[in-house]
Amino acid sequence: MTALPRSSVPGIAWPAVPDPRTATVLSLLWQLEQTQWWSAEELARQQQAQLRLVLQHAVTTVPHYQGRFDAADPATVPILTRDEIAAAGARLLSRQYPAQHGPAEEIMTSRTSGEPVRVRASGIVSLLWQALTLRDHAWHRRDLRAHLASIRYLGDTAPPPDGARGTGWGPATEALAPDAAVSALSVASTTEQQVAWLIREAPAYLVVYPTVLDAILRRLATTGERVPSLRQVRTISEALSAETRALCREVLGVPLVDTYSAQEVGYIALQCPSHEHYHVQSERLVVEVLGDDGAPCRPGEIGRVVVSDLHNFATPILRYELGDYAEVGAPCPCGRGLPVLTRILGRRRGMLVYPDGRTAWPLFTVACRQAARYRQIQLVQETVDALRLRVVPDGALGDADRAALTRALHASLGHRFAVEIELVDELARGPGGKLEEFISRVAPGGRSAS
Repeated sequence: MTALPRSSVPGIAWPAVPDPRTATVLSLLWQLEQTQWWSAEELARQQQAQLRLVLQHAVTTVPHYQGRFDAADPATVPILTRDEIAAAGARLLSRQYPAQHGPAEEIMTSRTSGEPVRVRASGIVSLLWQALTLRDHAWHRRDLRAHLASIRYLGDTAPPPDGARGTGWGPATEALAPDAAVSALSVASTTEQQVAWLIREAPAYLVVYPTVLDAILRRLATTGERVPSLRQVRTISEALSAETRALCREVLGVPLVDTYSAQEVGYIALQCPSHEHYHVQSERLVVEVLGDDGAPCRPGEIGRVVVSDLHNFATPILRYELGDYAEVGAPCPCGRGLPVLTRILGRRRGMLVYPDGRTAWPLFTVACRQAARYRQIQLVQETVDALRLRVVPDGALGDADRAALTRALHASLGHRFAVEIELVDELARGPGGKLEEFISRVAPGGRSAS
């Protein structure tokens, strides 16, 4: 991370004397620099001490939690689902949280279906978010003064073809590099517009959704165009495939850094600076990865992600099942005690259901790419027997291509599902700009999920 804070004291330029808020964030960052090297046991011990404070506060001041668990025993806290947190509404708000935690602001999450999740987060949560943002920048040695570009959901702002320009990467870096160039383009733009825009803007860093990046990389591979100014690509919001990560190295020759976060709890895991797996941000959250039997997963096992926020006293979020799945990893060779997640697999609704009741993560994009040319695809499981492949074509898609795609799906999924291929002009993104490459409308056991 290359940048120093601006001084807030007239006549003192160097060494800088930061304003109180910046000084607090930098103090937190300094602590994070120390605690990342603690043992897993020490991190867990400190987590449990902080968690007990949150539990006592929640059971005392939050209507939803009163009488529901023993504050001295975290194991008695029930799992909280996304539907439950949405339905609880104001009953999840603390009736009295410490004024020293600062004003609480509402956060509303995007959902593809159902009611959105609304929580309130205190000023302390914002400070910790900024400190963890700086940790990520420091881990990956970013120059905060360099040009940052982003292609993401931006509402009606930053429309194509020109997008919008500004300065400053955001709240976490505004005191360190307020004049850094920033460019933004709405995800509503076409891949061709995105490529042309990146070449014109010539950024050092790019923040983008994995599915958008994948389309850009394939376009660049076809045209031979490049963005030589790029030093690093950062992906957010969607599950990142190994295929897209490898393609970024092949086409752009720059590292790809992924982030696992959720709006309601912030950063969950950040990519290790030395490896492609993720470190759980244990100073902020207790993250459990649980199997179907509720037991913690061991390295190499995949389970559902459950998080407890250690610092949000405005809306205590305890044992919250996000609906994501992740694979637990072994301790990292880098020496950090922060737990490892090898892969982030995405939402439960991304599970393929077989006619015999089995479920699995469908891996089909590599096989489909080898079978035919297209811009984007989305696979939808309508019933236990039938799939619909929605294709944004790249030129004509003839009968031979359709047959090849069907064979690719049968081979990669290991079952001869009935496959309907639907040509579409574009694939709609959900709230927040996310694109799901696979959607199952079938619940485990073969029932309709609608």
